[in-house]
Amino acid sequence: MPPGFFVYENDLLKHFVRTDGWLPVCRKRLRSIRATTPARSDSRRLRYFTFCAVGAIDVLMLDIARVIRRSNNDRFDTVFFFDKTNEDVIETQRRIPGSIGFPDDFVDLVLREDPEEDAPLDSNAPLNPPEEGEDTHEVRTAQLQTSLRRDFKRAFPFDVLNLDLEQFFLVPGDEFPGRMFRALRKLFEWQRRALPGAQRKTVDGFSLMFTTQIGPPNLTEEYLNMLRDRLTENLARDADLLPLFQTRTGLADVRLLQETQFEMFFKLGVPKVLASILKEEDWYVDATQGIRTYEFERPRQGGSYKMLHFVMDVVRQKPPYDRRDLRAPTADAEAAYQEVVRQFITEPEIVVTLETIDQDSLQRSLELIKARRRKYCPECPEG
Repeated sequence: MPPGFFVYENDLLKHFVRTDGWLPVCRKRLRSIRATTPARSDSRRLRYFTFCAVGAIDVLMLDIARVIRRSNNDRFDTVFFFDKTNEDVIETQRRIPGSIGFPDDFVDLVLREDPEEDAPLDSNAPLNPPEEGEDTHEVRTAQLQTSLRRDFKRAFPFDVLNLDLEQFFLVPGDEFPGRMFRALRKLFEWQRRALPGAQRKTVDGFSLMFTTQIGPPNLTEEYLNMLRDRLTENLARDADLLPLFQTRTGLADVRLLQETQFEMFFKLGVPKVLASILKEEDWYVDATQGIRTYEFERPRQGGSYKMLHFVMDVVRQKPPYDRRDLRAPTADAEAAYQEVVRQFITEPEIVVTLETIDQDSLQRSLELIKARRRKYCPECPEG
């Protein structure tokens, strides 16, 4: 497989998640945009952020489905993505021309300190030599890194955030509450920014897809406490939840669940954390669909590991926090939050295996996507 390609590009289990989970929620988001914008040819197009890797399978799937609409000169200029290197960004852009790529580590960039964090970002002024100190390579590199972060922040908000990171959400070596946790807070804060354009409108909601490995099992006590406390808090606030929790897990104690059924504990705890971060940043998960969870297993040397994909629609609290007397969540947000918690406690995850999917149909879908990729870049090597 060529460098930069996702090693599981042809994985039918992953492609089932794309077609059954990601595609419907993106279609729904597009309908929402169309319902609130004028019905004319220059109406607002869906803004999409992803970790698509060089193959850009998800972007091309949405292109075929006409969820992502290219510009009048055939540019994917509402698609934004991350990759590790400039070379990988360039290779990705060959397959989805006009897309905007950021060559950096995602979490590093989001959490990078900016001395002018609160300054307006509407200017595209060039970088100037520092007023104080030497104009060294290190200083210039730091300036470029800050500029890249500002460019990314300026791109917000998005209609769809596809955080398909393929790694652990919670990492024992991270300083609590964890770098990914802090990065999500920042992303959801930036989602409150105004859309590009003269009218400076904001989005009322967005769709979120989030991927994590289950684990690791050696989480520190701080992380375990966070997951335990958030589950325990909900069970204490709603007396009707405990019997539902017992039916799902066979237990009545959250700590015992963590000690004896870590995977179940993780699957119940992580969506609770995601919903909590959203609520803290003035959003909430739409209870109409709730949080849909997909799970599948992958082999690795000496065993296997499991992936979780969470799919949800997110709504802005109304009125927004800067128009309320207190930053506390609205009554609607609290009610939706409790309903979403009830749903993911009672509704099991969708376990995806080769026996549960239509392999032939998914393979045909992948081949159609690859054909679309060859259309944009006939000379590009295939994954």
